[in-house]
Amino acid sequence: MSNEARESEAKDETVATLEFRGHTFEVPREYDDLSVDFLESVEEGKTAGIVRGALGPVQWRTVKSLDLKVRDLRELADLIAVAMGFGSTGESEASTG
Repeated sequence: MSNEARESEAKDETVATLEFRGHTFEVPREYDDLSVDFLESVEEGKTAGIVRGALGPVQWRTVKSLDLKVRDLRELADLIAVAMGFGSTGESEASTG
């Protein structure tokens, strides 16, 4: 769990915030507040669905307006994972070789 996630948990916050490309996004920290879309995307390993499910439709429109590349979306997914207390969504070095 990241320091930010620990601090939020200590303050009993149910939403974590993160900054990406000049925008502030909020994501749920409580399991019961996660969307079904988010859970399905995690199970399927779909980066776009994970980001969309974590952010919800309004914030997803902001992400879409940024005209990101896949590498950028992966960066945002990693930031979201850390903010939610999951750590990175990236592959380990052993799985990429």
